[in-house]
Amino acid sequence: MTDNKYPTHTTAPNQPDTLIEFPCHFELKAMGQHCDEFVELVYQTTQKHAPDVSRDAIRLQASKNGKYVSVKITIYATHIQQIHGIYGELNTHPDVLWTL
Repeated sequence: MTDNKYPTHTTAPNQPDTLIEFPCHFELKAMGQHCDEFVELVYQTTQKHAPDVSRDAIRLQASKNGKYVSVKITIYATHIQQIHGIYGELNTHPDVLWTL
């Protein structure tokens, strides 16, 4: 039995797939073990999809005990697929604990 009270598709036909307006500056975040290799992993992955990103765009924040690090990189994003590509690659890497 199907309940027709609730639509199966809630996006209006003319509604964009994202609320982000492109191009824009976008901050990516990834958390992992506090080591240079992890920071480099996040940077290299980001650079594959956003070749103009510079190392100056990296900001680090260590966890309270210093075991983990949050890597934040601001990119100039031109489309949503660029962001999905970065997060998709980071999320499949075993050294990445989480992304935001």
